[in-house]
Formats: sequence, structure tokens, C-alpha cells
Amino acid sequence: MKCRLVDVFANQKFHGNGLTIFYDFEPLNEQEMLMLTQEMRQFESIFLSGSPGGWSARIFTMEEELEFAGHPLLGLAYHLHQLHGSATESQEWQIDLNGREVTLSSRWEDDGAFRASMSQGKPVHLKTLSYDEAAGFYEALSLSPEAGVPYPAEVITTGLPYLILPVNGHLDAIKFNVPDLSSLLASYGAKFIYVLDTGTFEGRTWDNAGKVEDIATGSAAGPAAVYLFRQGLMQRNPLTIFQGRFCGRPSEIEVLLEFDSSTISNVDVSGNVVDVADIRFNS
Repeated sequence: MKCRLVDVFANQKFHGNGLTIFYDFEPLNEQEMLMLTQEMRQFESIFLSGSPGGWSARIFTMEEELEFAGHPLLGLAYHLHQLHGSATESQEWQIDLNGREVTLSSRWEDDGAFRASMSQGKPVHLKTLSYDEAAGFYEALSLSPEAGVPYPAEVITTGLPYLILPVNGHLDAIKFNVPDLSSLLASYGAKFIYVLDTGTFEGRTWDNAGKVEDIATGSAAGPAAVYLFRQGLMQRNPLTIFQGRFCGRPSEIEVLLEFDSSTISNVDVSGNVVDVADIRFNS
């Protein structure tokens, strides 16, 4: 069995969000994929199968399989480009992810950086929370509800539904004081929470127990940019979402919103990818 380690949303090794790409293996069941992800101790791993013209993938955290995620797909674009791409031309990749067709693109920049992009499609706004509804989330994170005034919390998805919880600073004050946010988030149609500083465009997110903080979250960056647009805070397009500072691995995620008249027709998330290591598992 073979896998590749890369860092996504990074300009150098050991920055950005680490990823394990499993690509040469005998058939694995769901439990075996989960065990391998737990062994590597990455926030997420991606398992690639198929061949040129027919790629499919599955993504796992250390707890479960995800229907969608951002940085694993961008890391996968790097891997596919290394094996089947061109040193001088942009490439496009179609990936079947749990029945959803995802389009990735990749290219080497003139400065030697590798750039990967992902089309997340048309965003869906699921819910705007009232002040009282949002207050429960601020309290769960040891924040005052006034931290988010004057903007509301919203649930937005481009594949994975996030509750975007706005703050004006206060990112360093967050402490979980509940054992698990899963049921509260689910009651509003959200899978995870993303706390977004509306002044600096910096975000933080965790597993729902607050035990593991994610370094850079491509699946949340799209909804975060859509949120900023909806609140009239998007000053430029594309914009950069910052994340990972509190993990000691600063990351930058670029988001481009495409429009059909005044409606967002597509969200494109991109970032740099850096190769770290090739690994072969003993049989």
C-alpha cells in the first residue's frame, strides 16, 4: 500500500493543512479506511481509486466518513497532476465523490508554486438564526452574543453545511464549555461550526467536541465567503480566508465567487499545495 503526504493551503512544508492520500491499495472496507486515517493522525485522509477518465474518492476524518471536504480534494489534484499532468499546462480532473461529480483544476505557477482549485458549485443558504438562537452557540464557545453584533449567524453549504458564527475579534477567547455541539448544530441543519472574524476574514473550526482544531478548511471557506458577500462585507473578489494561526500552521485559502446576474452561480476555492513525503506501508 502506498500513500503521499502533502500540505495544502501552504507555501512551504509543515505549514497549511496536512493530508494523507492513499492511492495504491487492495480493496478496503469502511472500517479499514477509518483505521488507516486514525493511524496517520491527520484531520482528514482521502482514498483514491479508479483510473484516468474514471476517478473516485472517499474522505475520512478520524471519526467518520465525510460526504465532502475541501483540502483533501485540492491535495488530490496535486497527486493526480504529479502522476498524469503536465509541467507547463493546466489540467482538469473529474472526481466522483459519493455520487457527486467534483471538478478540480491544477497548474504549476511561474514562481514554482503548485496551485490547485476546486469548483464547489452553487451555494445554498439554509437558515438565518435569530439572536436568541445564535446566543446558544456563543455561550457554548464562552463568548458573549454581542461578539457577533451586528451580523447574524447563518447556515450555508457548498457541499458540507456550516454554521457561520460571526465575531468581531475574540477568536483567541474561544473555549468549548459543552461536551459536543453535534445535536445543537443538527437542529439547524449544520454539520460543523465556523467562527469567522468579519473584520480580518480569519476563521476557526473544530471537531464538534472541540478537541481537535482544523488548520485550513476548504469546505468552510466557500460558505464563509458567501456569508461575507451576503452581509455586504466582501471587499474584493477573489478574497482570502485566513486560518490555522492558533495551530501554529498559518494557512491562506483563496475564494472566487462567480455570478449569474446578481446570483452566485459557483464558488471556486483554491490554494497552494506542497509535497512532503511518499510512504509505503508494509503488507
